[in-house]
Order: sequence, then C-alpha cells, then structure tokens
Amino acid sequence: MEIKAIFGLIASGFVLVGSIPYLIDIHHKTAKPHILSWLGWSLITALGAFAMLAEGSTWSSAIIWANTVMCMVIALYAIIRRSGVWSTTVYDYVLFGLGILGLVLWQSLNLPILALVCAILADLFFGLPTIIKTYRDPSSETRLVWMFATLSGLSGLFAIGTFAFYDAAYPIYLFCYDVTVLLLATRLIKK
Repeated sequence: MEIKAIFGLIASGFVLVGSIPYLIDIHHKTAKPHILSWLGWSLITALGAFAMLAEGSTWSSAIIWANTVMCMVIALYAIIRRSGVWSTTVYDYVLFGLGILGLVLWQSLNLPILALVCAILADLFFGLPTIIKTYRDPSSETRLVWMFATLSGLSGLFAIGTFAFYDAAYPIYLFCYDVTVLLLATRLIKK
C-alpha cells in the first residue's frame, strides 16, 4: 500500500474516532451542534468527494467520504436527541441558502473544477453558523472532536497525490476550517 493511501486512511480514522466523543456529548446533551451546518456538510462533502473523484483524485478524497458519513450521523443523532441548534438568526438560513446555491451551481455547471470551488464555498457557508455559534458559546462544542478533525485534516494533507487544485483544495480548506473551530472551542480565539 502506498504512503498516500495510508495517510488517507489515517485521516478517515481520525474523523470516525473523533466523532465518538461528539456523539456521546450529543447523547448527554452537552454538545449542541448546529443542525443546518451538519446537514449541509453531509450534502456538500458528498458532492465534493464526487467532484474530486471525477478529476482523478484518489486517497485524499477518503477524508471527504468519512466526513460525509459522520456529518449525517451527527445531524440525525442530534435531531433524535433534540440537542442540536436549528437556527439562531435569519443569517443561518441565508447562509444555508447560499450553501444550497452551491449545490445548484454544481449540478447546473457540470464542470468538475468549478464544482469543487462551489463545494468549498457552500461548505464554508454551511459552516459559518457553527463558527458563529462556537464564537458565542465555546462550551457548545466538544473540543476533542475538533482536535481529531484537525488531525484528520493534517493527515489528509499528506494524502494529497499532487498539489493540483483538484486534489489539494478541499483537504486544505477542511484543515483551515477545523483549526478555526478548534481555536474557538478551546477559547484560544476569544470575543
């Protein structure tokens, strides 16, 4: 097995293992995931992974597939446990709508590179409510899950086959996003 494959599998493992403490905290209602973010992420990461595969990406897309599965599981479990946040402001719905626009553009443009750009932007729009929520209430997030997500993103960077845009953009974006939420949840970035 090549080294890129090993890093892709390690990155996916971090995502899967890191979600366990989050699911436990959702069960105990100490974590309050933003439902719109997690639902949006499950959709957009699936589309991003398809776009990466269409352009020839291999192991670096493993982290995206693991994210897709775990985002859906987290969203559904938070809904079942009624521990998640649906919306805090009208901006959450605007951002979710912009995320959906990214999905629509992906479908209508049918260009893999442009689809990847739309996927990243949509992912960011879906994620901004979580960043805002975590900024306002760092205790609403499980720090450990964002630490594992950051480690996953870092491992995913080593799984990149080439530093071509189609192969590197999504893993680099995910790493930067996860670091941001981790810094907010650990209160290293404060109000």
